[in-house]
Amino acid sequence: MSKDRILVVDDELDNRVMMRYFLESWGYEAELACNGREALERVDANRPNLVLLDLEMPVMNGFEACDRLKSNPETEEIPVIMFTGLEQTTDKVKGIRKGADDYVVKTVDPEELQARIEMILKRTRRYPTPKAAPSREEDNAVSGSLAELQFPEAMQLILTYGKTGVVHLVDGNSKARVYVRDGQQVVHAEVENLEGEAAFYKLAFWKAGRFHFQVGEEAKRRTITAPSTHLLIEATRRLDEWNLFSTKITSFDVIPHRVPLAEGSSIRLTRADWRILRLADGQRSIAQIAETLDLDDFETARLVFGMLTIGSLSLEPEPEHQEDFFGVVPHLAPELRNEEVLHLTALQWKVLSYIDGCRSISALANRAGLPTVTVAEMVKDMAGLEWVELNKEDFQAPGMGSDDPHGPAEAAEYRVEEFRPRIRAIGID
Repeated sequence: MSKDRILVVDDELDNRVMMRYFLESWGYEAELACNGREALERVDANRPNLVLLDLEMPVMNGFEACDRLKSNPETEEIPVIMFTGLEQTTDKVKGIRKGADDYVVKTVDPEELQARIEMILKRTRRYPTPKAAPSREEDNAVSGSLAELQFPEAMQLILTYGKTGVVHLVDGNSKARVYVRDGQQVVHAEVENLEGEAAFYKLAFWKAGRFHFQVGEEAKRRTITAPSTHLLIEATRRLDEWNLFSTKITSFDVIPHRVPLAEGSSIRLTRADWRILRLADGQRSIAQIAETLDLDDFETARLVFGMLTIGSLSLEPEPEHQEDFFGVVPHLAPELRNEEVLHLTALQWKVLSYIDGCRSISALANRAGLPTVTVAEMVKDMAGLEWVELNKEDFQAPGMGSDDPHGPAEAAEYRVEEFRPRIRAIGID
C-alpha cells in the first residue's frame, strides 16, 4: 500500500526541512514548495493526499492558494491544513472561509499535528466525492435511526442516492430540514434558530431521533456553498472532538468561571482566550458566552475545554463569598489593546480571576487573601496596561461596609491618593 503524500508549503527553508523530517518519521511521503504558486504547480503535476500550507509567503500567500485549490472542481477535495504562526481569530475565520479543513498554529506540539493529519486523512477516505446512484423510482427510499447511523454517515448515504429533495429529521420535539440538489450538493439546512452551515454542524451532535429523505422538494433559497465533502468532513471532525470535550463539558449549558493559578506558575492567553475568559464570570453558560461574542457554540466549547485543561477555568460551583461593594470595582477590558498575547504571573492571574464587575478592591483582596494595598497597586498597573477598566460608577464614597484590614479611613485615603491620576483621566472629580 503506497504512502500518503503530503505537500508542505512554506517560504522558510528550515521549516520545510523540519516538517519533511517529521512527516517521513510518521510514515508519510513529503513534497516541498516555497510559495503558493509553486504549490499549485506541484498539485497539478502530482496530486497530493493533503496540503500543509503556510499563510505568510511571497509571490502567492496561503489564503489565495487555498482559495484557488478549493474553487477548482479538480482539486477542491484535497484536504488543506493551514499551518501558520498567525494566532488571531480573524485569521482563523478567514482561513476556514477560504475552505481550509483545519487551522493549526505552529507552536502546537508535533504529536497534536500528527493526530490532526491522521484524522483528516481518515475522514477523507471515509467520505469520498459522492457519486450518483442508479436512478430509482421510490420517492421515500432512504430513512433510518440516528442512534444507529450518525448524521454525517446518514447524509453520505443520502447524497449517494443521487436525487434532489429534503431530509426531514426529528428528535422528540426538535425538527430540522436539510435540502440536497442532484445528490451532489447540500444547499440549505435549518434547525431551531440556525440555518446554513451552522445548522448542518449542529445536527452532527444529534445522537437520537430519525431521518427521512423525501425526493422532489427543492430549496427556495441557498445558504450553503461549501462542497458537500467538506461539510461531511468538518461535521465528523466536530463530532470526534466533541467526544473528547464531553469528558469535561456535558453540554453547551454548563457554566464556567475563572479560578486562580498555583503560586509561582504563569499563564499564556491569546486574544481568543481573553474574549472567553472576560465573560466566564460564573453566571453565563457556554452557549450564552458564544451568543454574546457571536461565536459558534462548538468553537467556544473548544476554547473553554483548553482552559479547563490548563486550570484557568472550572465548571465546579464557585465557593460562596462575601459581597462587598465598597471602593473601586474593576472590570475586565472587552478586548486586548496593547498586546497580542498576555503573559501573566500567578499573582496577576489570581486577582484577575476574581474580577467579575461586582467585587470591589477590598473584596478582591479578601477573596485572594492578599493585602488591600497590594491588590490596589496591581489593579492600578493592570488598568494602565488596559487589561481592566475603571468606570465612573465604580467609585463610591468611603464609608460603611469596608472590610479593609487598614480601616475605612486609611483605605479611603489610599484610594484617593493612588487613583487620583486615573480618576482625572476618566473625568471624575
